[in-house]
Amino acid sequence: MDVVILGEAEELIHTFLDAAASSDRDELLSRLSCLSGCFVPGRTPGLPPIAKAGDEKLPARSQIITRNTVLSSMFLIEPERGCSRGCTYCVMRRTTNGGMRLVPPESILALVPAHARRVGLVGAAVTDHPRIAEVVRGVVESGREVGISSLRADRLDEELVELLCRGGYRTLTTAADGTSQRVRDTVRRGTRERHLIRAAELVRKYGMERLKLYEMIGLPGETGEDVAELVRFSLELARIAPLSLAISPFVAKRNTPLDRAAFEPVASLEKKLAGLRAGVKDKVEIRPVSARWAWVEYRLSQGGEAEGLAALAAWRAGGSFGAWKKALAGNR
Repeated sequence: MDVVILGEAEELIHTFLDAAASSDRDELLSRLSCLSGCFVPGRTPGLPPIAKAGDEKLPARSQIITRNTVLSSMFLIEPERGCSRGCTYCVMRRTTNGGMRLVPPESILALVPAHARRVGLVGAAVTDHPRIAEVVRGVVESGREVGISSLRADRLDEELVELLCRGGYRTLTTAADGTSQRVRDTVRRGTRERHLIRAAELVRKYGMERLKLYEMIGLPGETGEDVAELVRFSLELARIAPLSLAISPFVAKRNTPLDRAAFEPVASLEKKLAGLRAGVKDKVEIRPVSARWAWVEYRLSQGGEAEGLAALAAWRAGGSFGAWKKALAGNR
């Protein structure tokens, strides 16, 4: 890459485009290498501070609505930006650009175009907005469907779930992100078993099809006993409502407290997944992310320019896992 723009682009993107329109390549890169929020490999000394847009620029929202996207014909808008929580594995924790910034419900609803029949509320911690029920109610009572990118289990209550059902929800999706309470406490997740049990009860009460939980395995310090605890608790939840587990191996991210934490060996992760499947049998749906591809993600997440060149080599070799493994072998 010639340049990477880091952080919030609302203001910096205009500076970048103006510079790109009036400079040749070498002059452009020299100018950008001096800007906060711009990283020019080989020219910027170290990683610069990430860009932050002014509050008056919020919220980000769709400018084009089309069915030719993953979220077909959905108008997307952010009720908040950032997160006030401190989960140690997450790049969006409270230290990023000052934590959470809120947008008033009145401003959000006023920006929804009349022709939008589906509205997606997007952000790192949407349900942590203290007035999120007002936003969802405004969308639903206008006759639209609603979607939320992140539901925190400890923020789910009857009012919100009832509104989500009216807005088209059939599956309630939230995250546990820790195979046991001990592991969740270690990474400061904040989600308790009672929150997840309550989520399952709300799924049953409002006739939803299932509860889906995002789960991580391989967090630092995790043991077989923690995985066994996940088996026990998953079966308990499945007795309340149909349950799916979307399981991803832990991948340490840069600039987080768990930066540089090791990736659990693929064979060990696969053994844990096999034990989990055997433990829940056919009572819980298990949807795991490939441990091998998670290892590739880990190498890229923890890597630098050498891993970027390895990615190019892997792509040129066809992009298979074998090609990635070979390309990354020289950058241990």
